[in-house]
Amino acid sequence: MTPSPRPSRRARMGFGLAAFALFTAFAFIPPAEAAESAGPLAPASLRCEYLANPMGIDMARPRFFWVIGHAERGQTQSAYQILVSTDPKAAAGDIWDSGKVASPKSIQIPFAGKALESGKSYFWKVRNWDRDGRESPWSTVARFDTGLFDKSDWKGVWIGNKNQLRKEFVLKGRVKRARAHIAGLGYYELRLNGRKVGDHVLDPAWTTYEKRVLYATYDVTMALRDGANAVAVMLGEGWYKSRVLLFQLNVEMEDGSAANIASDASWKAADGPLFADSVYNGESYDARRETPDWDRPGFDDKAWPAAETVKGPAGVLSAQLMPAIRVVDTIVPFRMTSPLPGVYVFDMGQNFSGWARLRVEGLRGTDVRLRFAELLYENGTLNQETLRSAQAEDHYILKGGGEETWEPRFTYHGFRYVEVTGFPGTPQLDSVRGRVVHTAVDPIGSFAASKDVLNGLQRIITWGQKTNLHSIPTDCSQRDERMGWMGDAQGTAEEAIMNFDMAAFYTNFMRDIRDVQDEKGRITDTVPHIWGSRPADPAWGTAYPLICWYMYQYYGDTRVLEEHYDGLKKYVEFLKSTAENGVLKWSHYGDWVAIEKCPGAIVSSFYYYYDAKVLADAARVLGKSADAALYDKLAAEIRVAFNREFYDPKTGDYADGTQTANTLALFLDLPTEKHGGASGRLFDDIVYEHDSHLTTGIIGTKYIMELLTRNGNADLAYDIACKTDFPSWGYMIANGATTLWELWNRREGPSMNSHNHPMFGSVGSWLYKALAGINLAPGTSGFEKVLIAPQMVRDLTHASGSTVTVRGEVACAWARTERTVRVEVIVPMGSEAEIVIPKLGIRNITVTESGRTVWAGDKFHAGIDGIVDGADKDGAIRVKTGSGRYVFLLEGD
Repeated sequence: MTPSPRPSRRARMGFGLAAFALFTAFAFIPPAEAAESAGPLAPASLRCEYLANPMGIDMARPRFFWVIGHAERGQTQSAYQILVSTDPKAAAGDIWDSGKVASPKSIQIPFAGKALESGKSYFWKVRNWDRDGRESPWSTVARFDTGLFDKSDWKGVWIGNKNQLRKEFVLKGRVKRARAHIAGLGYYELRLNGRKVGDHVLDPAWTTYEKRVLYATYDVTMALRDGANAVAVMLGEGWYKSRVLLFQLNVEMEDGSAANIASDASWKAADGPLFADSVYNGESYDARRETPDWDRPGFDDKAWPAAETVKGPAGVLSAQLMPAIRVVDTIVPFRMTSPLPGVYVFDMGQNFSGWARLRVEGLRGTDVRLRFAELLYENGTLNQETLRSAQAEDHYILKGGGEETWEPRFTYHGFRYVEVTGFPGTPQLDSVRGRVVHTAVDPIGSFAASKDVLNGLQRIITWGQKTNLHSIPTDCSQRDERMGWMGDAQGTAEEAIMNFDMAAFYTNFMRDIRDVQDEKGRITDTVPHIWGSRPADPAWGTAYPLICWYMYQYYGDTRVLEEHYDGLKKYVEFLKSTAENGVLKWSHYGDWVAIEKCPGAIVSSFYYYYDAKVLADAARVLGKSADAALYDKLAAEIRVAFNREFYDPKTGDYADGTQTANTLALFLDLPTEKHGGASGRLFDDIVYEHDSHLTTGIIGTKYIMELLTRNGNADLAYDIACKTDFPSWGYMIANGATTLWELWNRREGPSMNSHNHPMFGSVGSWLYKALAGINLAPGTSGFEKVLIAPQMVRDLTHASGSTVTVRGEVACAWARTERTVRVEVIVPMGSEAEIVIPKLGIRNITVTESGRTVWAGDKFHAGIDGIVDGADKDGAIRVKTGSGRYVFLLEGD
């Protein structure tokens, strides 16, 4: 069977709003067949500021996106019109009517209407015209809500020091609109009239609290009632290590009146059944201390003391615009064992982040203990050595009187195994469920291939990546760490972008980095800064410029460059101030966890050059020509210094000749002709000295696979990826890994031993770029132009991949036999593509597309819709197309 790409998101979801998360307004205009009189063009999928659920946008000029569907290939948008209204039908355009704007742009369109008001709802829609001037129907209407723009909009004060807070209030009449704004630190659970509000957990996101505190906004219109109402909040310590609350409920009534309920000393407070909670150590809950109906109106709280007003964090209040942490899945245990009397171990079959949900029945006061770990000892008991000092232990004390179900609120664990002790009787397999918890970024990518080890690699990469997204990109999810290490973040960013919708997540993380930057331009190894140094190791600090640049490349996001340009410039100037004759000789970590250690100075200097180049390119994008020339000159000077300092003319190597040293020099084309030889030396080292294995750490690994592929050695990169002996990704899989390890080897001890550590996952982007062939065309951004260039290597007979971009889905699936090559491609409207179909030594070829001849007799055959041109170059037929779905078949002798 020939593989084909998965159906487009449009086909999978049907027509309507797309659940897609970038930081801007986003719309779906259905294809023309859904509107008989509309002609063949139709916009599709609206979004405002990278948000799937745009609540509480606290910016004056949000941006708008839409994805376009069209029945014809090769079509483009020639113009658009946006209406923004206070009217739910978005008919009036009373806030903004863009008029008909002649432009092919469908992403990053900034709002240009009347000033938006704080705490309001707005509705918008878009229509567009194709290249032939045909008009689409209006899109479905999308809504976005503004948050609280000014500090003066907040009427409440910080209260806290207890873990349960409540307030009753009375409303008269029907509620027209109600929004709850909450910043509950360290974590909160918001309840209205006896029910939890929303599906956020471990909220709000972790920030540098003295600089920024995030608040969430909820639409609670349907949760309120005529008469008595009650708002209640549970608080956990979280990363803030204290319990404080700032709350505001703004209510508009149908009769035109309004009500405002804010946190103040009139609230009541008490300590409830939650008597201990810690991110690392777990949560303890005594159900005997529950107070029924405490979160409902009419509860007698006379014995509760008044809430204390407290000093809150100093940081500015900002809307939490990225996806929240949520419970995203529930796992049924794979098996249960009992290695010791009264000890029951549940194997979830997968390492992940989250917690366990317990179902139990027993006597009042029974203390059930749940402990968590990634590993077991040989006797089947729990091995918590990889957790170091993190206790990872939850307690539930039964209230008695029937079956009870419980799960924690304010902790999370990284684990595969759950040990249960103190259970009354003998548990069943369904007594415990695994709850998968992480920032709920939308999965947008998929990859599969004929080589099963590659499918296993994709699996452990995506599980490791998503379960280490906990409002920041963490290094691990289990031990006493879980920090936003910047080296890990930058190393995996491209892989994450291909697999998940990371735009809003990284927009927030770049703001986090800016918040820790000091006046000298220095940033820190971890963000928020808890561990590590200031200044950050250059290979860690580079997360700031590199992820900003990836945001521009993959999402076409110029605003992120605008907002952070000054910070990036300060950072590069700081590096320059510490350089010695153009070389950065200082380093904290270098090529972290490499098998063969690479000198830290060459790693630092590589990133000094890279960061200068990124800054010059960013300046060019923003029209800062003088700065572009200045940093081009700096990069050229660093290049000369790099070769002078690190190239050894006697050996042809850079530095000590490790794989990483030569890879870094070659990846950015640092060698000149007189500094040649490093490429051959690198090849020989990998093939002949290490039997096609890597000796690189996380830095060298990030670049070596792409470098080999770019230099015509894709077969070697494939050999490396498919190895199953030490050291390799396949070795991890062969030894039971379900997420990536921290080290190439299965080290189990009290230190470097995490079994869920995504930093070696950079190879994930290579799976998409090389084997599935999905690439940004050089020098372009936002997938405006796509290069489809699958590497049909060794014994790989087929592969497929797809990813949802800001313009829509890009997909490629290919299969080959001895005499045929089949390539199926999806190109979104608004994009152009060059599709590379390797000839693989096949002679006397013809190429057809859906049965029609494209290439025969060494000639390109024109006339097929959407296909612009073709050429025979570099051992492949290269076809240029517009948007649409194409199925090419190359046949010959």
